[in-house]
Amino acid sequence: MMRLCSAVLLAAALAALPAGGQESPGARKPLTAQQFDALTRGRVMDTWSGDQVYGVEKFLPGQRSLWQDDRGCMEGVWEQVGEMICFTYEDDPSTPDCWTYFDEGGSLSALFNGDPGNTPIRLTPSARPMTCGDYFGV
Repeated sequence: MMRLCSAVLLAAALAALPAGGQESPGARKPLTAQQFDALTRGRVMDTWSGDQVYGVEKFLPGQRSLWQDDRGCMEGVWEQVGEMICFTYEDDPSTPDCWTYFDEGGSLSALFNGDPGNTPIRLTPSARPMTCGDYFGV
């Protein structure tokens, strides 16, 4: 009887996982500011939506960053607000961009405003250098 209960519990637990045995984003805890900083500080990360890179960001000490996209380069700062990491950029200092970030083991995934209904983006280590001139001494 004990073996049957264990088998039933194991089967139920496995059935609750999505295909591939990975947890769904909603089942994971978002990264804290300390975890996010440890995974990003000093790194340059490409930001992907689907199969397209739409920007690159360099993460600097002091919760600062440098964002580059087709519009150019912008200085930013970030802070933890609840479970989200919110970025404020120089082009619109009154409207932060907030994300929940998840560690994907070598990359990060993120949901805009923490909403699981939004399409996740992905941050991966960039092979390209930043080309932003004298921003933050970069």
